[in-house]
Amino acid sequence: MTQKELLKRYHEKNIEEEVSFTKAFRYFKTARKFYEDLQDGTASEINFFENTMVTYEECEPLKRKPDFESSSGSCYWYSKKGVVRRSDHWGCGIVNCDWALHQKNGKTLYGTYYTNAISVRDPKWGFAKWTDFLFKAREIEINGKPVITTFNNTIGRDLLKIDDKVYQRKVIEVFEEYVDEQ
Repeated sequence: MTQKELLKRYHEKNIEEEVSFTKAFRYFKTARKFYEDLQDGTASEINFFENTMVTYEECEPLKRKPDFESSSGSCYWYSKKGVVRRSDHWGCGIVNCDWALHQKNGKTLYGTYYTNAISVRDPKWGFAKWTDFLFKAREIEINGKPVITTFNNTIGRDLLKIDDKVYQRKVIEVFEEYVDEQ
C-alpha cells in the first residue's frame, strides 16, 4: 500500500470517534477495527515491539534461553511463525504496545484501563503469530511531509526508513535523519 493510500484511509477515519478509550477490553475491540484497515507489512522481531497490539494465546514454557530480555524482566523467544513472551504484566500500556493474554481458562487479561497493564503474581507465557500483530498506525511529519507509520517503514526501536533514509525519533513524534557514527 502506498503512503498516499494510507494517508487517505487515515484521514477518512477519526480515532477519537471510532475508538472507545474507556475500559481496556472495549478499547481492544474498537481499536482493532480502527487499525485493521491501516496495515502495511507484517510484524517481525525487529518491529513487533513498536506501537503494536495483539492478543497472545497462553502457551507452555520454552526450555531454551530467550532471544531477548527487557529491562522490565519480560522474555521473548522468536520463531519463523511468531514470538513467545513470558511476563508478569499484560494488557494495555506495555510501553507503547497493547498486548493482551488470552488464558487457557478462557479469560483474557486486557489491563485495567486503556493505558494500564495488569500485573500477575506468577509470570505467564503467551504466543502470537507475526501475522496477528496490528501496527497502531499514526501520522507523523518528516521534513514537512506527512507519513503514516507501518510495519514496512518501522525498522527498530524509534527507527523509521522513509525514501531510503533512516530517521530516529529524538522526542515524541520528532524524527531526524539517522547517521551511524561507527
